[in-house]
Amino acid sequence: KRVHIIEAENEWILQYDIINKEGRAIEYTIVVTVDDIVYTDRTVVKPGKSYTYIHHIYPQQLKEGKVIFASYQEGKPEPIEQATFYLKPSLAR
Repeated sequence: KRVHIIEAENEWILQYDIINKEGRAIEYTIVVTVDDIVYTDRTVVKPGKSYTYIHHIYPQQLKEGKVIFASYQEGKPEPIEQATFYLKPSLAR
């Protein structure tokens, strides 16, 4: 998978790798929902280049621990990649 969660000492790190294999620059929209809070980011990836998206998630942000990820490519209404993760708020020390 191109999207995954890394568990660090006091946080989780959502990492998503984008590789643009098209012959033109493409804008991507990335939406991360942590429980009910939505974070939206956009990036443009040049032809033949890659981009690594990072989103930090801290234990104090979690209520239920449900994290929904979706990425969209410009001009496409459906997500090109999506995933749901369930984190345990017990990471807090």
